[in-house]
Amino acid sequence: MRDPQLQYQRQAVMNASPIKLVVKLYDLAIQSTYREDDKKLREILSTLIKGLNFDHQPADQLYSIYRYCQDLSREKKFEEIREILEPIRDAWEESASQVTAENAKG
Repeated sequence: MRDPQLQYQRQAVMNASPIKLVVKLYDLAIQSTYREDDKKLREILSTLIKGLNFDHQPADQLYSIYRYCQDLSREKKFEEIREILEPIRDAWEESASQVTAENAKG
């Protein structure tokens, strides 16, 4: 029998916009800091790095931030990582909300 929670999560990912997927990755990264799961956190940060488009301005800065957070993860400095990632996550969420609102207008 299939786990309904897993099905719901899978469906949410399949229906999410690219920007919402970025927000979900940030959520997972932040959750990993609370669990102090440095391996999972570094995997998520690697996924974020792989998704960067260096043709756009913030990619270089985000790359540096993600690499720094990977280094902090190795040092088990999870609270510092949260302090860095949470405001960026909130900015992505705000952008996602604006895109959703603009799409709803037509």
